[in-house]
Amino acid sequence: MAPQDPGIERPPKELAGVHKISVTPGETGTAQITVDPEAFQYWDPETEQWTVDTGAYDLLVGSSSRDIRGQTTVQLRE
Repeated sequence: MAPQDPGIERPPKELAGVHKISVTPGETGTAQITVDPEAFQYWDPETEQWTVDTGAYDLLVGSSSRDIRGQTTVQLRE
């Protein structure tokens, strides 16, 4: 997950869920990952509470942070 316009400095990518599947060469499979609302939160030291920024977040799918194979964007609203 990567917020497009974060309210504070955040890592460029954050792990939001994991699901592993096994397929043989040439075979395809489907993995379903649920991203909990808490995955969008960060600790705001100014307010001393967990905060969620509204706006666009890129959800990235890959075998590692360097091997992104799919992407979609979601919009968080108040």
